Amino acid sequence: MRSFIYIKNDENLPLPDDIEILNAPLEEEVLISNDKRQKAVIFAPEINFYLKNSKENALLKAKNVLKLYEARASVYDLGLDLEQEKNIGNKIILAADDENLASFLKNHNFKVICIKENEILAVFGCVGELCAVVENKGEKLEIDFDILLFKGKNRADFSRQSGCYDCEDFKNENELLEFLQSKSPKYRYKNYITYDLNICQYHQRRTEHCSKCAELCPTTAILKDDEKKELEFSQIDCLGCGDCISVCPSGSLDYAPLPRESFFELAKFYQKQKILIIPKKMSLENLELDLPKEVLPLMIEGEKWLSALHFLTLLQSSGANLVFYTDFVSKGSAEAIFLLNEVFERKFGKKAVWIAKDKTELSEALAKLEFIENLSFDFHNNTLTTRENFAKRLEHLIDKDDLGVVQSGEWLRYGEIKINPNTCTLCLSCVGACNVGALIADSKENALKFNASLCTTCGYCEESCAEKDTLELLRNGMKLNSSYFAFHTLAQDKLFKCIECGKEFATQKAVEKIATLMKPKFLGDEAKMKTLYCCADCKAKVMIEAMKRG
Repeated sequence: MRSFIYIKNDENLPLPDDIEILNAPLEEEVLISNDKRQKAVIFAPEINFYLKNSKENALLKAKNVLKLYEARASVYDLGLDLEQEKNIGNKIILAADDENLASFLKNHNFKVICIKENEILAVFGCVGELCAVVENKGEKLEIDFDILLFKGKNRADFSRQSGCYDCEDFKNENELLEFLQSKSPKYRYKNYITYDLNICQYHQRRTEHCSKCAELCPTTAILKDDEKKELEFSQIDCLGCGDCISVCPSGSLDYAPLPRESFFELAKFYQKQKILIIPKKMSLENLELDLPKEVLPLMIEGEKWLSALHFLTLLQSSGANLVFYTDFVSKGSAEAIFLLNEVFERKFGKKAVWIAKDKTELSEALAKLEFIENLSFDFHNNTLTTRENFAKRLEHLIDKDDLGVVQSGEWLRYGEIKINPNTCTLCLSCVGACNVGALIADSKENALKFNASLCTTCGYCEESCAEKDTLELLRNGMKLNSSYFAFHTLAQDKLFKCIECGKEFATQKAVEKIATLMKPKFLGDEAKMKTLYCCADCKAKVMIEAMKRG
């Protein structure tokens, strides 16, 4: 397959040899093309947009165009959004009073069942395996089918399952037919989400502390099993919006078309460039404006998945603030932008991210982009979690300054843990409950330590604490100083030595607590009283010796 294809248009200039320049589209499929007429795996409209609008000289334009091609190729090579397909039938339920449409579809080899919309009580399953619960003359029936067609937004719940489509989204019958024929008999889809259950803050916990992804999912792509405390994913139902990813506190969800490792590689192409983020949905074909020098467009699929780590990575890779050209900002992205803007205003007196919703706002924002001294920072560690990588980057940015406190939002939450050291026995239940590494046990110092910058404030440690009124979680925001990113000791104790063998086996407070509870029950039994201060091995020996004497 040919890689980089450039179809000549009004914006012609010499390009690097890696780019194949053609007068007209090829019949064969290519990897990347600037022309939507060309059959290509990737259509890159930002190339024409950049060439038409950039104020750079011809030499720099040529170098940057190659960079745009290479950036797209990198995303393609490292993406995890594998294409999948499913065989589906041609059985359609038409939930609309439209005999003409029913006849039209039947004439094109679809089997159509007409049912009144108000007769459908519920729809379950996914495309090709849908089931409708229908009430007719007081009797409830289940009908298996492949695709549901309905009219209007009265039943928005229909569209939660894949295979359910609103006829009003199509201009005419022919457009609808073309769409249906593209879905049957082969339904093609991609997986947009990857999931790490090891750091998920819902998975198999005794109590519910997070299910933000399922709460925001507009379809049935993410459902939660409250009995098992497990998330259920249906890739075929996923729209790829990415809303779930930007609000996932632990980073257990990632965007398969541009996973975290791929994103860091992509950011390298934009070093020392001012970045204009453009979601794929934003049309560039007729967008004409002055694109200042050193500004390079970054075209992405979707836009709701952008998190605080994504934005900060681009900011520190480019060394400049950036523009996000979009008509919609997700809840997670909005809180990430708010946090970073607060930090940048206090640190540099400048905005981090400009949001532009139309051409006028875009032109104004582009004119404000500037390189910021000491912003550039090249860091990424594949072994660290999303939260850890973000903390490292933010710690470097804040450096030795104290920039105050940024309050937590609804989705992006920060806080701290307070522990009463007098009642904490260092049982470490809280450490076992924390799956993001914010709470750790330091065996060298025999201490419980906490790093607030890693804490997602899920509250499971508070739920797991065995001691009453000992551990308290406070969602009081992020403290913008270097101390916030370090581990601090919350509780510490001496180790107790077994009175028989001298081996250290538990904390002194834990031994004393158990002894205080059990002494009243062991009164008069010298051997049992002695075992309260013995390690596990010596407990057995003491009891056996007592039995022999008895």
